[in-house]
Amino acid sequence: MKTQGVVLSLAVRDAARSLAFYRDVVGVENATLAMGMVCLELPGMTIFLAETEAFTKYSREAKRTPLLPVPATDAFLSCAIATEYEVDEILAAVADSEGKGFTAHRIPHVSGRMQYVGTFADPDGHLWQLVCNLTDAEGHTQ
Repeated sequence: MKTQGVVLSLAVRDAARSLAFYRDVVGVENATLAMGMVCLELPGMTIFLAETEAFTKYSREAKRTPLLPVPATDAFLSCAIATEYEVDEILAAVADSEGKGFTAHRIPHVSGRMQYVGTFADPDGHLWQLVCNLTDAEGHTQ
């Protein structure tokens, strides 16, 4: 898997409170709040903290129709993947293993991008999302 970055996403009760904690208490100087999510840029990893309601809209536990038919979770790892083909290739390999793959979907991201997202669970049930950006934030095909 050739990743273009790794992201850990966690559900939090209050994004503004989390921003204040990580910026003012922990000292993450570049912590920002945008589109309802706190972004912490760390060396080699980005962490997104999204309020639980926004976070769960991507899973089967959403009160509305979920964007992705995947198990409920309060954390998942994401990798930016260059092509839809590579996402599908990884999901096919997972299907032939002890992991569990879920059908990939095209979904709108809160940023305005269209994304192709494939999700899999490793043998211990940890969720990974493989994200291929199909468009930029203005809707232009990449």
